[in-house]
Formats: sequence, C-alpha cells, structure tokens
Amino acid sequence: MTLVERVVTIAAPAPVVWRHLTTAAGLRRWVGPDAVADAVPGGALRWTHPDGSTVAGRFVELVPYRRVVFTYGWQDGRFGVPPGATTVEIDLSEHDGATTLRLVHRGLADGIARPHDAGWAHFLGVLADRLAPGAS
Repeated sequence: MTLVERVVTIAAPAPVVWRHLTTAAGLRRWVGPDAVADAVPGGALRWTHPDGSTVAGRFVELVPYRRVVFTYGWQDGRFGVPPGATTVEIDLSEHDGATTLRLVHRGLADGIARPHDAGWAHFLGVLADRLAPGAS
C-alpha cells in the first residue's frame, strides 16, 4: 500500500478552511456541485466531482480547526476503491492568518496512488484559489 501526501498553504484562517472541509456548502465551493457532510464521528461524507464521479465515506475524527479524518472511496468502486476503503487525514496549522493544510491519504494500492495524488493536487489548488483574498 502507498500513501499520498500533500501540503498547501492557504491564505485564510483555520476556521474558514475547516468549514470548507466539513460542510456541504464549503465542499461545493472546491470539489464539485453536490456534497453531503454530517461532521460528527460516523457521519456521512460524500461529494460529486464536476465530471459526475462521486466519493463516499464517513467522518472518523474531528478536532475543530485542527484535524479532520475520514474514510474515502468511490461510489462506483473505480480504481478498486469502494466507499470507505481508504483513509484521509487532514491537519491544519494556522500562522499569521494563513493555514497550512497537510493531507495524507492512506491505504491506496501502488497503481492508484498517482491519479489520487494528481487529483488532490488539483483540488487543493482549487481550494487555495477559492479562499485567496479577493476570490469570489
């Protein structure tokens, strides 16, 4: 098994970033047009990308403004990753009004880590752009 790790600095305070990771309205701003987020341990998490593919899992751990852990997989089982088959850990650290987001996606088979890494790079870039000063 392989893990994917990404670090991005976002020009927004941790509570703003947190809302974009743990609420349906926040997720819709950066990952796709439809999302469900019941931000409690065991709560459902699902979002649909602009291409119609859907990710599904459950929240595992939530430490407000600092850490989010959730299970992850594809609704249609693509890449051999059914809903809840892998785990994503996100840690937030705020300094001077900006937030460093560290994402670790665990449990990916070797052959599918690369497309997931590319996907996370893309979508975390979208999140940083959406939360940049002056962005709409």
